[in-house]
Amino acid sequence: MNTKEKILNATAELILEEGVSNCTLAKIAKKAAISKGGLLYHYHTKEALFQELNFAAIREFEEAMARHLAEQPNGKGAFTKAYALATLEDIKREGTPRSTALISIFSDHPEIMTVWQDGYTRWRQQFEQDGLEWEDAATIRFVCDGLWFNEVAGTMRVADFAADLLHKLLARIDKEEE
Repeated sequence: MNTKEKILNATAELILEEGVSNCTLAKIAKKAAISKGGLLYHYHTKEALFQELNFAAIREFEEAMARHLAEQPNGKGAFTKAYALATLEDIKREGTPRSTALISIFSDHPEIMTVWQDGYTRWRQQFEQDGLEWEDAATIRFVCDGLWFNEVAGTMRVADFAADLLHKLLARIDKEEE
C-alpha cells in the first residue's frame, strides 16, 4: 500500500472512530504511521485530504464500472448492469470502510457534495444513452443508490439481499432484450 493509500485509510478510520470535527492532521499522521510533514507533503490541508477521499471513492467506483463494462458485451443496458455490479462490489468490499466516512464529511463540509454531483451528472448521461427505458434504468439506479447509502450509513446490513434484488432486476433487462 502506498503512502497516499495509507493516509486515506487512516483518515477514514479516524473519522469513523472520532468524528470529522475531532479528525486533525496530527491524529491522521499518527494513525497512518507517518510524520505530519509527510502527510502535509501529500495533502496541504485537511479539506484537500477530505476532498481526495471523495475523489478516490468516485474513481474506484468508475474503475469498477469500467471493469464490468469490459467483461460484458456492449449493448442495451450495459452501463446500467455495470453500475449495479460495481455497487454490489462496493457494498461487499472488505477492509477499510472509506465510503462510510464520506457521509460524516458531508455534514461538516457540504461543499464536497459538488464532487458527487459532478459524478452523478456524468452517470446520468450514460444511463440516458444506455438504450433502456428511463424508468427501468432509473429503478435500478435508485435501488443501487439506496442500498449503497443504507450499507454505508450502517442502518441495516443488506449486502446479500442487495445482490439478490439487483440480479433479479438485471435478469428482467436481459429478458426484455430477447
